[in-house]
Amino acid sequence: MHIRKTIRQIDRAFLGGVLTSCYGALMTFYGLLMAKKTVRYKTDFLNYGFDVQYRKNDHSLLNILSDTYGSDKGEVTPDLNPYAWSSHNYADFYDLIFGLRRNDVISVVECGLGTNNPDLKSSMGINGIPGASLRMWRDYFPNANIIGCDIDSHILFTEERIKTFYCDQTSTESVNTFLKNAKIVENSVDIIIDDGLHEYSAGICFFENMIGSLRNDGLYIIEDVDQTNIIKFKTYFCEKSASFDARFIYLKSPVRRRGDDNNLICITRKQKI
Repeated sequence: MHIRKTIRQIDRAFLGGVLTSCYGALMTFYGLLMAKKTVRYKTDFLNYGFDVQYRKNDHSLLNILSDTYGSDKGEVTPDLNPYAWSSHNYADFYDLIFGLRRNDVISVVECGLGTNNPDLKSSMGINGIPGASLRMWRDYFPNANIIGCDIDSHILFTEERIKTFYCDQTSTESVNTFLKNAKIVENSVDIIIDDGLHEYSAGICFFENMIGSLRNDGLYIIEDVDQTNIIKFKTYFCEKSASFDARFIYLKSPVRRRGDDNNLICITRKQKI
C-alpha cells in the first residue's frame, strides 16, 4: 500500500496524474469488458472446474489401440504417430470415464472416419488412416457395434462389428438419411462422438439431428474444439441448459501447444430427480 501511495504522489508531482488516470480508465474498460462478456455469454455457471494431474500410463489400452490403428486420440509413444501434429490425450480422459463401462456399452456412433483426401476440409493428410478410431472403439468395447459416418464416400468400409455410411454433417437432410440408412432409432446409442468437420455450425447441425438417438444415460462428445468455437458452444449450451448439461474439458499435454484445439465438450441429458 505504501508503494502505491508513493507512486501516486510522484505521478501527481511530476506527471500531473497521468499514470493514475490511465490506470483508472484501464480498470474501467476492463470491468466493462468482463461485464459484457458475462452478460453476452452467460457463462458464470461455467466458471467452476478442476485441474487433473496424473502420471502417463504406458499400459493404457486406449493409447495402445491408438498406436496400433493410427488414431490421433492418444498415444503411448510419438514414434508411431503418422501425422504432422502431436496426438491428443483424449485417450487418457476416455480411459477414466469409460474404463468401468467397457462391457456395458453396446452402441457407439462416430462422425469422421479420418479421410486422407487432401482436397477435403476434414482431411487428416495423405498419411491419414481412415477408420482408425472406429477400430480402436471396437476393440475397446468388446460388446459394442460401431457405426461411423463421413462425407468422403471413398473411404467407407465394413468390418467385424463396424459399419460406415455417407453423411454430410452440415446438412439436416443428410444426417437424417444417415440415421435411416444406419437404422439408428431414438434413445438407442450409448456414445456419440463428433470428430468431423470441427466447425461450429457443422457441430450444431449434427448435434441437433443426432441427439434424439442418444440414450437417456448416454454421452455425446464433441472433439477438437478450438478457442473461438468454445465461446459459441458455451452460448448455445447455456441456452439449452434446461435440457442438457455441457461440460467443457480443457486438456493439457506437454506435447501440445497451450490454447490449441485439445478440448472436448461432453454433453448429457438433464436427469430428472
